[in-house]
Amino acid sequence: MKFLCLHGMGTNSSIFESQLSSTIPYLEAQGHEFVFVDGLVECAPVAEIGSFFPGPYLCYYNLPTHDLVKQAQAYIEEIIEDEGPFDGVIGFSQGAALAASIILEHAKKNPFEDVFKLAIFAGASLPFELSSNTSVFKRPFMQREESDSSESSFEEEDSSTVNRPFLGREDSDSSELSSDDEVDPYTSWRIPRNFYHPVGPLLGRYHPERTPKAQLRQPTLHLIGDQDEYNGQAQMLVKLCTGQTTVIHHPEGHRIPREKGFHDKTSRAIEHLISRVNLTC
Repeated sequence: MKFLCLHGMGTNSSIFESQLSSTIPYLEAQGHEFVFVDGLVECAPVAEIGSFFPGPYLCYYNLPTHDLVKQAQAYIEEIIEDEGPFDGVIGFSQGAALAASIILEHAKKNPFEDVFKLAIFAGASLPFELSSNTSVFKRPFMQREESDSSESSFEEEDSSTVNRPFLGREDSDSSELSSDDEVDPYTSWRIPRNFYHPVGPLLGRYHPERTPKAQLRQPTLHLIGDQDEYNGQAQMLVKLCTGQTTVIHHPEGHRIPREKGFHDKTSRAIEHLISRVNLTC
């Protein structure tokens, strides 16, 4: 089988290949092919990555606006057209969200045809929905009405949020919420009311309660960290999947563990996923 591999925000295709270096060689030896694709947008590296891996550090979109997410989808669809077809997709973090959004958007236009036969999501955040013209907070994110320097000061003030999957962050303790924060009723994620961006409205995410008709029908494998701050989003992505799902939990955070036992288990799960798909073809 041939797999399309999409990296996380603030990394690149080489880093993602390194993250999978204990799993991929075993599967390549069985004749499977893996194509790693770089994002086109430069951004800051995620924490600690810059100390171990050289840049450039990339993403597929640096803000979840309609135009930027649509451009990212069109870029990957062009890759699929030029270098595919691909039997499966493997995505980490933003790459997983982008892969899931491509699957869901493709299903809207082609309800009887799947763009991928199977999907593997690691450290996933929920995918953005192109048809949600405003964010789930129902308030457009607009430029601050201050001085002409407000746009340039945004990057300095909010650069720490640039490499974090939107929307906001998930809080287990609601007492920490400020009265000025807006809260998504479906996820309990929050974002400060005074957070603005000159680009305009941000997209909402697919969600099993908010978008119950959105479904990933193909077999899926989900790698979820118990300490991952986006664990809740990854769990909700599982609920969007109506095909056969396999979930592997690990005790770490927003990363792919390097421990051999984890990669052995992951390799076996991918083998089983491939066999399952081959039996139905």
